[in-house]
Amino acid sequence: MITTISSYSTNYKGSSDKVVRKRSWADRRFERVVVRLAAASLLFVILFTGFTLMKSDASGEHLAEPAAGEKVIYISPGDTLWSIAGGLRKEGEDLRRIIYDLKERNNLSSSTLKAGQLLIIPADY
Repeated sequence: MITTISSYSTNYKGSSDKVVRKRSWADRRFERVVVRLAAASLLFVILFTGFTLMKSDASGEHLAEPAAGEKVIYISPGDTLWSIAGGLRKEGEDLRRIIYDLKERNNLSSSTLKAGQLLIIPADY
């Protein structure tokens, strides 16, 4: 019988030297763990990117309206966050925490203030 090269592989019924081995339970478990880690990593990257994009939309130029009980002050020449926080500080309070709260409330990326700038003082102070 004459066969072509393309049909030779389908008509050949000889034995193969390859030993077909079933994948063990440990191999399948390892593959499942790798797939889960890859999926968790992808989810983390997506969430981190989303939170970064949301946070980058905030700017110190556009303040939210002050809520009830919050005070608004105008920055005078020479005012610093340290001096303002020092005036708001109660006995035993950490000055760094007050500065952090002021920066967060006013969406400030640095501690520098400009004369005439509005600064919202949270109601806690």
